[in-house]
Amino acid sequence: MTDFTDSDHGHDEPDGYRGPAHVTVGRHAPVIVDVELSGNFEPISGRFVWRGRVRELSRAVGGDVAPAGTDLTITTPDGSGTARVSGLDLWGSHMVDGLTRPPFPFMEDTEGLL
Repeated sequence: MTDFTDSDHGHDEPDGYRGPAHVTVGRHAPVIVDVELSGNFEPISGRFVWRGRVRELSRAVGGDVAPAGTDLTITTPDGSGTARVSGLDLWGSHMVDGLTRPPFPFMEDTEGLL
């Protein structure tokens, strides 16, 4: 594994993250791929939801090991989170929906309002 030092990626996304991340699929070794993750507070459900795109995962892991419904662990410099693959986009990137706390900083409820 390597560190996340890469000056070409913007890590200052508000309530999100764009850049390299370690992604683990099942028992496969973690791979480093680019991710685009974002989230927002959903007032109807009363919770923060996050989703995103994992690029080049099939190439990095070797084969189609992450069909829809597969859980992944995504680790960024700010933390780890579990997501579920919801499908593939037109370019072959894996679309994911977050299941746990996001692997990036987000709006916290510090005043008990949420």
